[in-house]
Amino acid sequence: MYAVKQVSALTGVSEATLRVWERRYQVVEPARSAAGYRLYDDDQVAVLRVMAALVNNGVPASLAARTVRGSAVRGHTDTTPVADGSLDLVSAAAELNPEVLHAVLNDAFAATDFDDVVDCWLPYELERLGDAWQSGRISVAQEHFASAAVARHLSAHFEDARPQGGVPVLVGLPQGGRHELMLLAFAACLRRAGVNAIYLGADVPLDDWKSVASEVGARAAVLGVHLESDVEAAQSVVDQLAALSPPVAVRVGGRSRHKISGAGLLEDRVSLAAAAVARDLRAGAA
Repeated sequence: MYAVKQVSALTGVSEATLRVWERRYQVVEPARSAAGYRLYDDDQVAVLRVMAALVNNGVPASLAARTVRGSAVRGHTDTTPVADGSLDLVSAAAELNPEVLHAVLNDAFAATDFDDVVDCWLPYELERLGDAWQSGRISVAQEHFASAAVARHLSAHFEDARPQGGVPVLVGLPQGGRHELMLLAFAACLRRAGVNAIYLGADVPLDDWKSVASEVGARAAVLGVHLESDVEAAQSVVDQLAALSPPVAVRVGGRSRHKISGAGLLEDRVSLAAAAVARDLRAGAA
């Protein structure tokens, strides 16, 4: 739970405006502490961030409120953080036109803050992309065409955010793991938070996790665990890294993260998850 001061810092919205949105538009309904202070949960913070992004892009507050009100689903919102409905990744994928796809991604990342894009627009569009492929509206080639372009954009942001030293943190998927786009977005957020993130990518063998951790002196690692089929390999990574001397602390994210034991759990919103890891590293609690 977050106090209103924390929510203001996370969303970039003043405390007074947050109270107006609550009172006038009923965007969220925070709980109250025993002393009567407002307390917001993760889904409410996500809704308020999208509301802020819409307003910042010129959408009237009343319309933005109608757009986001009650829209929190599975840890992110079912709306985009930008007002322009042309930022449609599925349609761009279907065209198989590199210039069109590049323009959509450029506009999306330029429309609002990077954190809002990867917390809201990107997971929403990737989910739509997956649904379109499963329903047969786009082909495997079209899905791969769009995914590769997203990966290039995220990689550019990752490379641009060069860390200022610090203890390395490994980020990757276990052997057999393939769904890496949101993990790459997390790694970019981690770099932007000043963490020396080393992105290992998809399908990393168990022995490589151990050898790289020892070689670079990593004391923390973040593992994506998306599918049921990823759980066994991910658990092996967690167990093996914990057995090193000194041990490597592991955090896990993704839909199947709750099935992993011996590791810390990350929340769905990648920017907040990255901020939490960065905060713990600074506090020496990673």
